[in-house]
Amino acid sequence: MKQYNGPLDANKAAAAMQAARLNALDLLTSAELLYQQGRYQHSAAISILAIEEIGKLPLIQGIFLADQSQLKSLWRAYRQHRAKTERLPIALESRIRVNFPEIDASDAREVVADGPSPAELDIQKQLALYSDFVEENDEPVCHLPRNVDWQRQAWERMWEAKVAVENIRDRTPEELGVWLRHRLAPENVGKALIEFLPAIHADLVKEGHIADGDWKYILQHLSEERGDA
Repeated sequence: MKQYNGPLDANKAAAAMQAARLNALDLLTSAELLYQQGRYQHSAAISILAIEEIGKLPLIQGIFLADQSQLKSLWRAYRQHRAKTERLPIALESRIRVNFPEIDASDAREVVADGPSPAELDIQKQLALYSDFVEENDEPVCHLPRNVDWQRQAWERMWEAKVAVENIRDRTPEELGVWLRHRLAPENVGKALIEFLPAIHADLVKEGHIADGDWKYILQHLSEERGDA
């Protein structure tokens, strides 16, 4: 089966985003069932797969908005494991700030920083699934996943996956069209998308695709990053 690497229209992008979301939910359910059965190493690995799968959504949207010169690198990221888990810290920070608004933004980031990096998630997934040889004191040691206590890691990965997966909704082709309209606007040519996100937000609210407060922490994070007063 030949992998597709070309452009996406709004309908195909919306369908692909929905497919990734539904598959991430299926993976999360499998991880929960494995955890209940005490198969912690496999639960951890499947939870990481769920995080990777939900990480496809912004990449698909990026492919939809990209010009021809950007497609190759974006499709490569879509099929790379680590590229799909890079946004997990943002999802976790947003959920902390929604559920615990009394927590300062810097404190929320500090909590998230204690979590695993994309590289650590990828390594952990490999160790949870496969036997291997690792080196200890310059000696080869055979690694067998079942010989490691995975319960805590499985619990942490499962709840990280729940945060990342269960709070995501589908995007309609019409909603994606608002993004494309701004991307193609003459005044935005050459600008980074982040520079006109507030304008996109305003139109999404105006046209009824999102509620006014849905992007509260996204816009606040953007303001903090730019150093706005």
